[in-house]
Amino acid sequence: MSNNRIDAVVSDIVNGIRQALIKHEVTFDEYRAGVMYAVKTGEAGEIPLLLDVFLNSTISDIENAAYGGTEGTIEGPYYLPDAPLISNGGEILTYDDDRNVPMIVRGTVKDLQGRPIAGATVDIWHSTPDGYYGGIHNDIPANYYRGKVLTDSEGRYFVRSTVPVPYKIPDQGPTGALLEMMGGHSWRPAHVHFKVRADGYHTLTTQSYFEQGDYVDDDCCNGVRQVQIKPDVRENGEKVIENDFQLAPDVIASRAA
Repeated sequence: MSNNRIDAVVSDIVNGIRQALIKHEVTFDEYRAGVMYAVKTGEAGEIPLLLDVFLNSTISDIENAAYGGTEGTIEGPYYLPDAPLISNGGEILTYDDDRNVPMIVRGTVKDLQGRPIAGATVDIWHSTPDGYYGGIHNDIPANYYRGKVLTDSEGRYFVRSTVPVPYKIPDQGPTGALLEMMGGHSWRPAHVHFKVRADGYHTLTTQSYFEQGDYVDDDCCNGVRQVQIKPDVRENGEKVIENDFQLAPDVIASRAA
């Protein structure tokens, strides 16, 4: 039995591609080059990366419109579900010799009516000072530069870490080659990832960026939204990233199958 939604979405995607081919009078040689590019991208294991770079932010925008609440953005490929639980007010584990600026990450989690959500999980992860991720790159332990904290009775959370850095997405394969051919680059601005969960609420996935940071206005993944750029606030030498998250109920209008 056919699925009407799949048929509608795929048909529109194919028709859009066909119209682009016609508009730009793509030749057979160019078409074959595109086919071989797709094959190489699959062989390199970069299809998820390619889709993240060009399409993930659009899906985030669609979900933002559907749910409301705090604006979400791309998750990226470096989320790990089993990050260590950190006490509220505690510290995310960092290198012993980490000399980056100390950072406070704090805020609240509330519902759309402004009522605090106690016991919400705020999952936080970000890059090392050299632009890598714990549990992903260079044998860095998975409990470094990531952690979960539970909100208190007033919906508050507070942890300490160090300021992350801009870094390049993998750029030695087909995705990086395509970005270069398009006149682009492979850099992401420094950012902190968040995934906020609570029973009965839609999970929020978002990021925070740093005002006037490199590549904030030119993110290779088009993931930055103005509301996610944080001002340069410091307290006793520590940079402060403050987010008051609002979670929407985990219900949206049903779509016809």
